[in-house]
Amino acid sequence: MATKNEVIIVGAGVSGCSIAYHLARRGITSQIIERESIANRASGKAWAIWEYPPSVCLALSLVSTESVIPMLTGAEFEDLRAQMLEERQSMIDLHWIGYHRLPEAILELQERGGIDVKYREFPFFRIALSEEVAKLYKESLSAIRSAGYEEGGDWLEPDELKTIFPNINPQIKGGMWFPVFKVEPYKYTLCLAQAAEKMGCTIRSGEVVGFNSKGTRVTSVVLASGAKVEADEVVLATGPWTGQSTSWLGNELPVEVHKEQCVRVELPRPFPPYGIWTTRGAIIPEYDNKVVILHSFEGWPDLVTNFDSSLTEQSRLSAIEMATNLFPGIEKGTVVEHRGDLECWAPGMEMQAVLGRHPEWDNVYVASRFNTFGFALSLAAGQLMAELIARGGQAPYRVKKLLEALSPVELKAGKG
Repeated sequence: MATKNEVIIVGAGVSGCSIAYHLARRGITSQIIERESIANRASGKAWAIWEYPPSVCLALSLVSTESVIPMLTGAEFEDLRAQMLEERQSMIDLHWIGYHRLPEAILELQERGGIDVKYREFPFFRIALSEEVAKLYKESLSAIRSAGYEEGGDWLEPDELKTIFPNINPQIKGGMWFPVFKVEPYKYTLCLAQAAEKMGCTIRSGEVVGFNSKGTRVTSVVLASGAKVEADEVVLATGPWTGQSTSWLGNELPVEVHKEQCVRVELPRPFPPYGIWTTRGAIIPEYDNKVVILHSFEGWPDLVTNFDSSLTEQSRLSAIEMATNLFPGIEKGTVVEHRGDLECWAPGMEMQAVLGRHPEWDNVYVASRFNTFGFALSLAAGQLMAELIARGGQAPYRVKKLLEALSPVELKAGKG
């Protein structure tokens, strides 16, 4: 027997739940189909931070290219930096949509969803542990300013940082800071889902294994149980499984699946209310004297080819070692959780998100390849996808160029 819903969303991660929530705000009913449970995978284990958009894209570029910097002249490096900033402009624009909206959106979301998502704001410091990285960060901060982004933080010298962090490694060479927002990942995703449910969305357990179609329209979603769920529109928010779900429609969207791990540590006393990032890892304060610690391996995060999400002891030990090297005394804390899961990237670990209507199907939409920024992009993805669906696939003029840049054009025949 088939059931009828206006929009079928495949996947109950943060993106799928945000899309359902934003559709509900527009009075559009939807049904989420999830084979496990809400936020069961990466969305329940993420850092869940919204960083200052220009800094997040530029800093990630600097980390990924640090090994080639010594081979470049000053002019060559400036050209490389300018090229990276231009190539990632669509990602920066997408980040901005959710970043500016988040504080007010949280108030509305918590009222509708009935869950305290542990929202907080604090500075996020990118610390340099060598003169080379300090020079790199100063230049990147200058590039951000030159690009017209004046708000945000500034550079701090070692003595200024030691005043804020008395126990920090005395070898630090300075750092730059930017504002950041944070939520508790599972609570935030569940709040989106509950708010959507209260406004008419239904959430269904089931494993999608294919689609039925007529012409250039998908008519129903096929479940492993044999059930068929009729659909007016279909949204694929399947994260690392996007390649598989798009392949059922004829062409596979190229993706890379990476694994990221971190540990949650409870400290004897509260950590300063600031986030810390170095090229070797990050320390992010939570509530109740807890911090989340990530160690960055070379080539981070780890590329996987078989959806293996198992955790490794090396990751746990390396995270603690990184943190104690930066802040002696953290070893007195207690590891209360070692967590991690899979992320969906564009090939080559490129920051090339996909958001829009499938180029070969009139009523299929794809939201994917958000890499490590699923939470930071969740509000923008939900808002733009809901608006796109409400307009029959036609992009509003104010974001037309952005959605053209994010369109899943790689799904056209011959490009999958």
